[in-house]
Amino acid sequence: MVGVAIVATILLICASSIFGSSGETADYIYEASEATGMIGEKVIGEPETAEMIVYEYADFGCSHCAEWNQKLNEIVEKTEGKIAVVFRYYNIGLFKNSATAARAATAAQMQGYFGEYKDLLFSNQAEWLYADGEELEGLLAEYFEIASAGAGDAVRFKSDMESEAVKKRLRFEQNMGKKVGLSGTPLFRINGENVSAGKLAEKMEEWLGVQDMI
Repeated sequence: MVGVAIVATILLICASSIFGSSGETADYIYEASEATGMIGEKVIGEPETAEMIVYEYADFGCSHCAEWNQKLNEIVEKTEGKIAVVFRYYNIGLFKNSATAARAATAAQMQGYFGEYKDLLFSNQAEWLYADGEELEGLLAEYFEIASAGAGDAVRFKSDMESEAVKKRLRFEQNMGKKVGLSGTPLFRINGENVSAGKLAEKMEEWLGVQDMI
C-alpha cells in the first residue's frame, strides 16, 4: 500500500510532463485509447516543451468560459510557448445546445481544427446557444467551414458528430471533471491544484515569474 501511495504522489507531481495511459490522476495527458473513443486530448500548444500545463474544464454554453477563453488565448500567446492547455469539456447541465456544440468541437478536433472551432463557438455563443433544429445544424456546419478554411471534410464532420467515439470521448472528459471535484466552470488545474478563473493569472505569474498576464 505504501508503494502505491508513493507512485500516486509521483504522478501528481510530474503529471504536467507525462504522456500515457495511467489511471491514477486527472492531471495527465492521456493517449487515445478505447476509454477515450480512440480520440486524444484537446491540446493547445506544445506540452513537451512547455514550462506549465493548464488543464481547463469549460462548458461551451457558459458565458464566463467564453470570456476566459479569450483571456487564456492571450496568456498563451504572451508567454510564447511557456504554457500549454489541455481543454476538457464539462457539461454543467444548464444549456440545451452545449452538448451538441461539444460533439461538433470534438468532430472538428478529429480533423485537426479544434482550436479554431473552439474559439468560434465561444465568440459566437449567443448565436448558436438557443438555436433550434436546422438552424443549429447549419451554424455548426458553417463554423466548421470557417475553422477549416474550406479544407475540411464536411460529410465526415457531420458523421463524426453523431459517432459513438465522440460520445465516449466526451464522457471521458466529463469523468475527468468529476475526478477533480468540479462544481462549476471554468475551472483550471495547475500543478495538481484547482485554480479558479479569478486566481488564474495570479498563479501563473507566481509559478512562471511573468508579470501582467492580463
